Formats: sequence, C-alpha cells, structure tokens
Amino acid sequence: MDSKGQFGLVYTEDFSVACAINYLKQEEVLQYFINRVSFYAFNGGEMEAVALWATRIIVDCKEIVKAEITPVNDRKLQRISIKYISLLSDLIDNTYLSTVDKMKESFYIMQEWETEMMPLVDFPKTFYLNEERFLILTFDFNLLCKMNGLNPQQVLQYFIDSISLARERALNIIDFVGTDACMSLFGMMKLSRSMKQHMLPVQQDIQQWYQGKLLALDENLKLEPDMDMRMSAYREFYTEWYNTLQRNLN
Repeated sequence: MDSKGQFGLVYTEDFSVACAINYLKQEEVLQYFINRVSFYAFNGGEMEAVALWATRIIVDCKEIVKAEITPVNDRKLQRISIKYISLLSDLIDNTYLSTVDKMKESFYIMQEWETEMMPLVDFPKTFYLNEERFLILTFDFNLLCKMNGLNPQQVLQYFIDSISLARERALNIIDFVGTDACMSLFGMMKLSRSMKQHMLPVQQDIQQWYQGKLLALDENLKLEPDMDMRMSAYREFYTEWYNTLQRNLN
C-alpha cells in the first residue's frame, strides 16, 4: 500500500490507514500540520496545544536526522532576525497582556518579519505533491526548517512516518507509556470538526462495528507481553477496517 508521489513523499501504509479510518484527507492532514507550526512557540511563547505539538515535531525531526545547522553569515539577515526575536522575547516577558493578546500580537510580528525577510531569502512557498496538487508552506514553517538545518521534505516525511495507530495502541494498551508529538497532533486533528469529512450511513455502521471489535481486541492483547506481536495484531486489525471501508465506498 506504500505509495510514492512524483515529488518525493512516501505515504506509508500506517499513515494511509490512519487517515482513511478517521475520515481525514492526507493532504489536509499535512497542511494542518504546516499551518500550526509557530516560531513564537519555538521561542518560548505560550500557544494553543496544537501549535506546541506541531512546533515540537520539527525539533524532534532535527534530533532524529541529526541535522547540521548552517550559520547565517548575511549581516542584514542577522540584524533582521535579531530584531524580531527580540520583539517576540519582549512580548513573552510582557506581564500586562493576556496569553490570547500575546498570541495575536505574535502573529502581527511574524507578518512584519516575513515582509522584511522574504525578499532576501529563497524560501519555497509551495511543496508539490504531484503535478497539480501542492501544499502551502508558511513563513514560520520555512523559518524553523531553516533554523534547524532541515528541508520541508524531511520534516513532512518524518511526520508521515511517525503516524501509526497500531504502534501507539500497542505501546499503551497495558500501561500508558506516552505518545510523541506527531501522534498527539494527529489526535487533535481527529477531534477537529473542521477536519472531519461527512460520514455516510454505511461508514457510520462500519465505524461502530470496528470500534466494538477494537475494544474486544484490546482485552485480548492486554495479556500479550510481546510488543511486536501486539503491534502486528493491531496493524492487521486496522488494515481490515481500512479494506472494509474501501470495498463499501467503491
């Protein structure tokens, strides 16, 4: 089921299954992630949870790929960056504004930074998935990729590779071990009404049926000590759910 687009991203089976059974479009999942990345959050500013998780993904990606940061030698770019980082730091330290007001003000500061910096850099504005479809890359996303020695493809592929319902459930079914930034953000997408596609009656029936089967599978796998065996069982289950959806939609 793995599929590779002409422009480089590989959609893993786990990612495709996770999107399909949660009625999320793959392209919209990727765009949601990009849009929530926040330099203000990276700089220590208080933001909503989705922004914190999305921003954390880039930091985690840097650690996984062991990216090397290329220093910026252009003095004008250095002055601009220092100027806006200082403004954001002053905003964080402001004790008179509420968290919401700080978030709003941070957006204006980032817009000004983008206006001043974009004529001097070659940040890509889009990332093509194929000849017709593309993602829009935000200034915050590009800036954090650059500052962490990464390119957009590395970050997007890392995010895709990290999405696995089977791995997360197998890891946490006996005792809650935790979750990573990618799965945390994906979990928030599942709760977002704006992301959800409308379900047909047959889809609702399939979802209800498999949610019941999932709870029964949980009870069985709580007795399975081997992590790989648990993950394999969950992966088989989710693939069956996915295939049932595909048969009923075609």
